[in-house]
Amino acid sequence: MSTPTTSSTPTTSPTPTRSTVSIPSPTPITHSTLLGSWRLLSAVQHFDDGSAVPEFGANAHGYLTYTDAGTVTAVLGAGDRPTVSASDPQDGTPEEYTSSAQKFVAYAGTYVLDESTGEVHHSIELALYPNWQGQSQLRELRLEGDILMITASPRTAADGRNFRAELRWRRVR
Repeated sequence: MSTPTTSSTPTTSPTPTRSTVSIPSPTPITHSTLLGSWRLLSAVQHFDDGSAVPEFGANAHGYLTYTDAGTVTAVLGAGDRPTVSASDPQDGTPEEYTSSAQKFVAYAGTYVLDESTGEVHHSIELALYPNWQGQSQLRELRLEGDILMITASPRTAADGRNFRAELRWRRVR
């Protein structure tokens, strides 16, 4: 009967490999990291009751731009809004404009960034929704690589529920 031989070198079974997703660490929010244009990835309304719905539907589009001069512009909304029958932007019917303005946000103004808190105040000078004009709105920012996450000021929906919109943007390169 033969005896099994043993090796002095220990053997190990191969370690299974896993694919991992690299999640970037948060990037500090500074003027230089915020500057530029951002393309909308998603906009979700998170309600106090725990429910969440896409703010502009499944086909949202938009751009957000911060300039070195301290200006901000935001244009975002549903990508599947109905078209207007007129060939000139000033000649549509009131019904067409009412329909096309729903699920759409556009504003411009100035901003002030607080680098210590990661918060930015948008001072709105011109807006599609005129009630925002002359107001300052707080945004909480988080930056991970080329993804900017913004939590907007609290709002109240038409049904009376309170919510905050969370928007994800990708830096335009």
